[in-house]
Amino acid sequence: MEGIKKNYVKKHVRRGSFLEVIRNPKLTTDATFHLFQSRNHEVHTVEMNKVCFSAFDDKRYVLDDGVTTLAYGHEDIRN
Repeated sequence: MEGIKKNYVKKHVRRGSFLEVIRNPKLTTDATFHLFQSRNHEVHTVEMNKVCFSAFDDKRYVLDDGVTTLAYGHEDIRN
């Protein structure tokens, strides 16, 4: 949940949505919130859409058993 505002997390993110994504790896949850951004000394209201929960981890390699993972670059990963 990196980059998602604390206020959104407090109001909308629940344990059940996390468990749903873990049980169904193809499912993702999105977070939509509004924030203020400053560009060239002008303040704008921006609507952000981000992925809140996803079972996909691009920093880990899943082994053949489907449970065990290794970090990319680990010596036990076969080319």
